[in-house]
Amino acid sequence: MRILYLIDNYSLGGAQTIVKGLMENTLENSQIYALALRLKQPDMRIDHPHALSFQSSSKYSFKVLRFLKEFITERKIEILHCQLPRSIAMGYLLKRAFPELTYIIHEQGDVFESWLYSRFLRIFRKKADGILTCSEATARILAQRSHLEPQKIRVIYNFVDLDRFSPGQQSSYKGQKIAFAGRIEKRKGWREFINAASSIRHKKELTFFIAGTGSEEKKLIKAIRKLKDPRIKYLGFVADMKSFYQEMDLLVIPSHFEPMGMVAVEAMACGLPVLASNVPGLNEIVKHKINGWTSPPKSQVELKRAIIEILDSEADEIHTIIQRGIDHAREFSLREFSGKLQEYYATLM
Repeated sequence: MRILYLIDNYSLGGAQTIVKGLMENTLENSQIYALALRLKQPDMRIDHPHALSFQSSSKYSFKVLRFLKEFITERKIEILHCQLPRSIAMGYLLKRAFPELTYIIHEQGDVFESWLYSRFLRIFRKKADGILTCSEATARILAQRSHLEPQKIRVIYNFVDLDRFSPGQQSSYKGQKIAFAGRIEKRKGWREFINAASSIRHKKELTFFIAGTGSEEKKLIKAIRKLKDPRIKYLGFVADMKSFYQEMDLLVIPSHFEPMGMVAVEAMACGLPVLASNVPGLNEIVKHKINGWTSPPKSQVELKRAIIEILDSEADEIHTIIQRGIDHAREFSLREFSGKLQEYYATLM
């Protein structure tokens, strides 16, 4: 099968990680291609000769449409697998030009954030041969907001590179380093995290680390300065997330909503216990007191209470949950994902 993975850009994100993993683990396959519609920094390098970028920084360019029509014709592309809104829209236009092309919409969670995008998906779905989502929660939202029959949606959970993310030889759990990792945006709950951190005043030995970049980075820095708590440290973008996870004692994911939660799986795979918001999508990954802990979203008070409860837990309970998290993360392997994806392609073809 000649496959083209179409994506908005190769910057940071779950969809980009999926394309990178699929391409780099099929280096010998000369029939797969990936194309980013535009350049965006930071650019995530994909080590594959067929991973291409259209040389434009414009969000909207019809020059790329002309390029893609020629590309599909010359390379006899059979499957167009589109992730992220602009790529899905571009795929719709290409399907109109190439009716024989198998057009797949792979929804990674933008439908949670934008009602306008949901309305456009009602149009795009009419040309789609297949529709994938990264979680049951995303499938439900997609069905509700874009008027899709649930039986037409296939759920395949995103994978994590288990060769890259694995338990290290770190020393025993100390319960001193508490982490937040993710985009610095309101919905990720960074404000609840730093406020809860600052309010835990009786545990002077704690240090709270924040890794990530995003649209609210300046707001975060300003808020940390206002709190005047030297225990809260903003690291910015962290390239080596494996080492980051392995050095921490607890990862807090206080998201207001989450399509799936790949950060949770990465952390579990590295042997780092996880406290996550009890929201759809994320609670499909993190099960309370089974492989992690959950707390109500958007509540600084509940988050503080949950962090203290975990830190005061018996060591045996914590280590049991860590091991269950490691075992659970193994279910999200690239091999498992690729097998299910190839089976799905076969049914569509």
